[in-house]
Amino acid sequence: MNEVPPVQDLGGVLLLDTGHAGLAGTVGVYLLPLAGGAFALVETGPGSTCTTVEATIAAAGYDLAGLEHIVLTHIHLDHAGAAGELARRSGALVHVHHRGAPHLADPARLLASAERIYGDRMHSLWGPMEAVPRERLRPLYDGDTIRLEHRRLEVLETPGHASHHAAFLLDDHTLFTGDAAAVRFPPEGLIRPAVPPPETDLEAWDGSVAKMRSCVPDRLLLTHFGEVAAADEHLARLPERNRIWADEIRTGLRAGESMPELEARIAALAEREFAAADVGRQTAARYRATSDAAMTAAGLERYWRKKHPESLTAT
Repeated sequence: MNEVPPVQDLGGVLLLDTGHAGLAGTVGVYLLPLAGGAFALVETGPGSTCTTVEATIAAAGYDLAGLEHIVLTHIHLDHAGAAGELARRSGALVHVHHRGAPHLADPARLLASAERIYGDRMHSLWGPMEAVPRERLRPLYDGDTIRLEHRRLEVLETPGHASHHAAFLLDDHTLFTGDAAAVRFPPEGLIRPAVPPPETDLEAWDGSVAKMRSCVPDRLLLTHFGEVAAADEHLARLPERNRIWADEIRTGLRAGESMPELEARIAALAEREFAAADVGRQTAARYRATSDAAMTAAGLERYWRKKHPESLTAT
């Protein structure tokens, strides 16, 4: 059994486990120490885990009052749901892709969309999401530099998972990837695509992978979950992993399968991969919780119908 500690020192960066939905090691928040007890967070986790994140900040030896910057890879609830509350309580600035910034200032549409998907589970899974005051938002563009006292983050626009996604290259060649490098639970080698609706775009994702590789990062820090030391090897495998899952859904669509049948198809693929990679029961549960079959099937079904409807004719 692999234990996941609440705080991991990854050498200059601390990984905080949100314990989302009672499952250790699925959604991470990264703490970047600054001078005099100040710090920045990359990601915040959802609103439902805000108390846990504050406790892990304290366990790491910091106080929420020292939070000066929140840096978000994108605005999905598992990455940004607690940003408003943490910014209000600490006074931190919130750095986010310019397309995502308006949805943090007014999250009503984002929350309504999530409620349609999660229904009665919405509050228990994600909790509240407070608006971020506009004066605290710092919209980001590709190539921008975020200066955090003596540290520096380069902004890489990385669409594919979402059009408003960014990755961040730290000055020591650590790359915070959000979902742009998919889902993996080191030391496990299995890469699982993160392809939710409504904006999955595999062609854009291929370009984002090329951009991340061109930076020659020394390591990747995945929100789901942890450090990948063999950065280029991981990134080189990612486009093929995305395509394997996408092709599985295309096969089902060509056969006229319903959404429940597509979900069953992708769940069966996942189980075959778990068996082939000898993934343990607990780690398999982390993969399923982070990138579930229903979300994956819906994201890839929309991708094919929106981007390549001509390819769905049975052959």
